[in-house]
Amino acid sequence: MLRSIPPEVLEIVVHSVMNPGTIVAGYLIGRNADQPQKIIVGAFAAGLAGVLFALLVMKIGLSPDRPRLFPGIFVLSFLLGALWTWLGYFAATSRRNK
Repeated sequence: MLRSIPPEVLEIVVHSVMNPGTIVAGYLIGRNADQPQKIIVGAFAAGLAGVLFALLVMKIGLSPDRPRLFPGIFVLSFLLGALWTWLGYFAATSRRNK
């Protein structure tokens, strides 16, 4: 099954799913958001943090340097960042309502 997936797509998924920049940025921005509309803003910031972290990993030499993967990493980090921002937002609102 994995043989039919192009290697670039697998690298995009690995760089996005296992990216602590996306997780930390999304969750912290979501925790500090006071309106649910700011989840989209947090997702954008988390996507940007994910790309910057992927760039750092590539420049250190832990991954091959392939800048053409950055648009895909941004899109998937944006989607995952929306999830982490949403989790941070609702964790904070449940704490505020107690």
